[in-house]
Amino acid sequence: MPHATVSIPLPEDLARELPAEPEERQAVLELGLREWRIRRALEDYRQGTGSLAFAARRAGIPLREMIPLAYAHGLEPKVDPADLEVTGEQLSDL
Repeated sequence: MPHATVSIPLPEDLARELPAEPEERQAVLELGLREWRIRRALEDYRQGTGSLAFAARRAGIPLREMIPLAYAHGLEPKVDPADLEVTGEQLSDL
């Protein structure tokens, strides 16, 4: 996969907390982006933009993972039990 270099200004205290190794810095960024996608998708769900399953797809995580995250963010998701059934296609993705 091609790599890109991104430069962003950071407060000094935050910059000091970043790991020295590039691979570890990338892991920090990936974790942060994952959390940001989840929060953004849950906020859209809170505002009525699509179902929780749609929010999970948008965040890039399984619905089974999104449900407890929704509760943790103060939401009470309405989930159709059929949405939780694992299909053969989903099993091949595991």
